[in-house]
Order: sequence, then structure tokens, then C-alpha cells
Amino acid sequence: MKVKARRISAAPWLALLLSAPGLAQEPQPLAGDYGSVGLWQTPTARFGADGALTMGIVANSPYNRLAVSVSPVEGVETTFRYTDITNRLYSPDPNFSGDQSYKDRGFDLRVRLLQESDALPALALGFRDLGGTQLFGAQFLVASRRYYDFDFSLGLGWGRLGSGGPIDNPLARDVAVSSGPGQFSVKSLFTSQQIGVFGGLTWDAPIEGLQLSAEYDPNDYKSEPFDNPQDVRFPVNIGAKYRLPGGAVAGLSYQRGNILSFQLGLAFNIGAPNGIPKVLDPRPAPPRQQALRLAASKGQPELPTTDPTVIATRVEAALKAQRIGMRGFTLAEDQKSAQIWISPAPYRDTQKLIGRASRAASSVLPDSVLTIHIIEVAGGVETYDAAILRPALDKAAVGAISLDEFQRAMTIAAPAADQPAPAYSTLKFPQTGWSLNPSLRSSVGGPDSFYFGQLWLKLGGYINLTPNWSADGVLGFNLYNNFDDLKLESDSQLPRVRSDIKNYLKDGEQALVRLETNYIERLSPHWYGRLSAGIFEEMFGGVAGELLYRPSNPRWAVGVNVNRVRQRDFNQRFTFRDYEVTTGHITGYFEFPRPSVLVKLSAGQYLAGDRGATVDISRQFPNGVRIGAFATKTNVSAAQFGEGEFDKGIYFVMPLDALLPRSTSGSGSFLLRPLTRDGGQMVRDGRSLYDTTYGAVKARLPLRDDLFFE
Repeated sequence: MKVKARRISAAPWLALLLSAPGLAQEPQPLAGDYGSVGLWQTPTARFGADGALTMGIVANSPYNRLAVSVSPVEGVETTFRYTDITNRLYSPDPNFSGDQSYKDRGFDLRVRLLQESDALPALALGFRDLGGTQLFGAQFLVASRRYYDFDFSLGLGWGRLGSGGPIDNPLARDVAVSSGPGQFSVKSLFTSQQIGVFGGLTWDAPIEGLQLSAEYDPNDYKSEPFDNPQDVRFPVNIGAKYRLPGGAVAGLSYQRGNILSFQLGLAFNIGAPNGIPKVLDPRPAPPRQQALRLAASKGQPELPTTDPTVIATRVEAALKAQRIGMRGFTLAEDQKSAQIWISPAPYRDTQKLIGRASRAASSVLPDSVLTIHIIEVAGGVETYDAAILRPALDKAAVGAISLDEFQRAMTIAAPAADQPAPAYSTLKFPQTGWSLNPSLRSSVGGPDSFYFGQLWLKLGGYINLTPNWSADGVLGFNLYNNFDDLKLESDSQLPRVRSDIKNYLKDGEQALVRLETNYIERLSPHWYGRLSAGIFEEMFGGVAGELLYRPSNPRWAVGVNVNRVRQRDFNQRFTFRDYEVTTGHITGYFEFPRPSVLVKLSAGQYLAGDRGATVDISRQFPNGVRIGAFATKTNVSAAQFGEGEFDKGIYFVMPLDALLPRSTSGSGSFLLRPLTRDGGQMVRDGRSLYDTTYGAVKARLPLRDDLFFE
């Protein structure tokens, strides 16, 4: 391996990296100019905490960057980034993109290889622009060592981090780099002609929140994208970052010896367990004897009774005080056990729901009742049966036994197949309800403009005709949008099942978003079925069916769905276009607890008639926040698919419970799909059986052990 004459001495850095670490506590690391944890242009081997999320903007002429970075699990960091090349047009055709500057999408990945120890530094492997155009592609191996208030990093870089490097790469070869957003190729990794050496240090100054950083940047900026070389007067970048109140971070640096760079970001932890205190929630019901004394002190002593109807009425009232709806009640003939059917709302955590319901019931049930069964009913079907030994429940509520002892006194299983209907039912049909919520529709990164959006109101309503048969709909009312400037036409070679999104956005300002009916039945202890019909989503409507097998083991399930759907007219009313297709998938669901990771593998036929498979991996944090990513590859070639090669995206699901002073099971979601193409597209075809029966998973695999008594 040949080394050029221009040498960089890394010996002092190596000595520091291999020395014993200092004793100062490591602060939360800050993001660099690419959105991931780093100095300025160079990365480090430091990682944010599990669930760390940063969002930020960077002005670094001629590049402006907007990035979101998240650590879905400890020691892994993913970054999605837009780069605005301010001195290059999106295209030379003004009719296509006007005077908009070029926008580049990029996806980065960093993985920890070694945690810092007394003997070894922290070590990380990373990839920049791994799933993008690779215009800013780089790969690196970097080590970090902390010494008191100083943190040192030293690494090797390939690609853009090696363009001015002193080491000839023995793996170098000429590889055609992808030119389309969202494309991916491992052939170009670690193949640059040179290997760069980079390093730097960060000093945590005595002023709280202030970090001073300096780095050596190995990039000579002579091979920048679009023949856009930049002058480098000095390869050392220096600057300061300061943590502002509320998680904000500001940074100012002097780079390349000739430019000032500015960054502003927001850093927080989406996995933080503490949301807004639930000050508007009722207090949990007290144990039986305490409840009797409390009632007597108020001059309302409870009269003893063995009448099941009276007891059922008392249980219903106790549950209502906890904002829990009772659907049915049965008291055993010997009055030693009670079965209580409840609705899943309003508590997001199933263990919390079971805990609140069982404690409320225990406060009013006769002393003869020794076992309480809490049975959840969702979508008209029973999802689990939690059997709780009442003496252990009352003892645990006052701290007389440990949480582990109590958990051994509770069993959660699938409801019995031959279970009779409740002796006392509170259900009356039809049941109706409605909601009105603001919503946002967005299209990001197109050639017409970087952002198109619509603020609208969604008016929703439902009617439950029987316990198993329901209908619901959603209307969308425009408040404001900038869709008039949308003009990019689809160039798809496939049936335009999604890429005509421009027409749906412009013509569907006021829209019938959904109008469907679902019939759900529990076919056996572990089998569930669904039939659906109607307008399923903004682009398709039709008929559908689904089967789900959910065994006693909550860690896996398998389902199959099939539908016949037709494409809706662009104005999203009651009319349809000519395109019609049958789609269907078999899906395996795999749950991995602590951390809670859900893996979904689907295979089948998609909306454009293509066939293939989808992988969806998501992580749910103890506070209910879920982040995930998916990718779909079908038998459509890269040329047929178009820009991006295959469908992919990331999403966030935020429980509203974390933002409100009162418990709720509602949530909001955000999907970021780099491109809207026609290959690998699924259709929403009714109420998902897996989601409907998900309480069976949350009851057995709680996100936290202490949720029952919360």
C-alpha cells in the first residue's frame, strides 16, 4: 500500500486513543454538519442515548442541509437528510423546475462496533449517502477516546472523506455511481482511489452547555458534485456549539479557512418515559376494605348484596369512574369469580387498562370473589382474558407484596372458545360517535417546489350496528394549501396507482377520505376473520377479506389478506376510474420484547400487479412512541420502477397520550417516503386484524413492568 509524500502524523492521536480513559462524565454528544453525531465535517464514534433524536439545519456554502437523525436502538444511528446545492439548478429546464436549486436526498447509517473501555477506545463504522444519490457518499471507520473534558477522535475515510487522503486504496476501482435518489449499491463502498485520515477533538468548556471543537477535514473539495469544486485555504475547521434551553443547540464554525458555517438544531429523546403528568386522570380505585371505609365516612355505606344485577351495576359505575366502558358482566354461581368485559380505550397501555379495571372492580365486588377476569373486546372480538387473584391484587396495591409476587398471581391467555355470552350486558345498538381534528398533507422534495402542503380539517364518524359490524367515514375540508403550483406529471411505465398523486392533491382539496364497513369475527380461540367493503383510502375502494392466526405465544402471528379494488377519480367523491386490480399478501409478524421490536414480513401481489415482498421493522419505546422503516422489492426492474429503484420509507407514530394531561389511546403518525412511485404499493383495505387484536400482545409483553399499578 503506497503512501503519498504528504504525510499526516497520527501518532499523538493513537497514543491518546489507546491510553486509559479519563474520569469525567461523558455529556450527550452533539450533531455535526451532516445531522449525525460528529464534529463538523467529520464523524466520531460517539452515539446518542437509546431513542435520541435530533433535527437541524446547517448553512455551509454552497450547501444548506436539513437533517433528522434518530437512534432506534442503542449503538445504531440513522440519518435522513436533504442537501440544497445553492449554486446549481434542479434542472436546466425552467419549465420543469423553474429557478429552484438542486435538492439531494441522502440516508446515513452508523453502527457502534466497540464500546469504550479501559483498554480500548470506542469504535464505529459508518456510511454516508448509503441510500441516496451517493453524491456525498462516504464510508468511515472511526475511534473515540475521552480524557477528562476532552474527547479525541481519529478515523479513516473513503469516498468524500478520502478525496484528499494520503493513502492509496488497495481496493480502489472505478464504479459507476448511482445518479438517482434512493438508489443503493454496495459495489461502490470502500472503492475510492484514496483513503483519508481525519481526526479532531472536543472540549467541554467550564461554561455549562458550551463545546469547542476542532477537526482535520481530509476532503480536498476538488471533486464536488456537478463540477462544483470549492477552495480550501486551510483543512482545519474550528468552532463552538452551545446547548440552549429546551433542547435547542446552536453552532458556529470557521471552515476551509474561508467560510463561516452556522447550524441550529433541536435534540431530545423520543424514548423518554415521562410525558405530561396525567393530572386529569381519576385516581386508581382503592382496595376493597379501604373503599368500604371511605364510603362509610361519607355517610354512604355500601349495603351487602348477592344480587348479580346489583353487583354488575356497581362494577359498571366503578369502571365508569375510571373512564372505562364495561361491555358485559358475569358472576359465577358460587360467587367466587367474576368475568368483566371491557373496551380498550382510553388507556394506551394494556397493562394499565387491566390494572385500573381490576382495581375498580375489586373495590365493589363481594368479598367472596377471589378471581377477577378482565376480558378486552376490540372490534367486537375478545382479544385476551386476564385472570387476577384478588387477594394478591389487594396486597400489591398497598405494597404488602412485591410486583414480582403479584405477577405470579396473574395469568393472561386467549379467551375460551366456548365462553358463554355475558349474563349482564350493557351494550345497546346502534352506537355512534364523531370527531373533528386538524390534519396536514405534505409533499416534500419535488422539482416544482421543495414543499407542498395542505392544512385541512378531518370530520370523522362511526356507527356500530352490532358488536361485530361497524361502518365509519372521514371527510376532509380544505383550510389552506399551495397545490396550485404542482405541475409535475407522472412518467411511470407501470399502471399509475400512486404516481398521479399531483392530481389527487389538486382535485381533492375537499375529499371523501374514507367510507367503509367492517365485519370482524373471532372464528376460534386463535383465528380471527374480517370482511370489508367501501372506499378504503384516498385512491382506492373495493371489497376485501382477511384471516389472522394469533397463537397463545404473543411473539408471533400470521395473516393473509386479499382484496379487489378499483382506482378512485381524482376528485375523491363516489366515482371511480377504469383501473381495477386484485392484491393480496401473506404476512408474518414477529415481536421481540425489551426493546420492543416488531418485524413484519409480507409477500404477495401489489397494486400495479407486480409481485414481491416487504420488510417493515419498527421499534416501540416505553412511552409508546414507535419509529420504523420499510422497504419493498418486487419483480419490477429498476428501469421500470424509475427513480429510486424500489419503494422505501421511514415513519413515526406519536401517542397523543404523551402530550396531554389526560390518558388517551389516540396517536398521530408521520410517513416520509423519498419518492412516490408505482411499484411495490399496498392498499389499505379495511381495519387491520393485527392492530385490532394488538392488546393481546401488549397485555403479555408490557413496555414496562410497573404499568399495572400506574
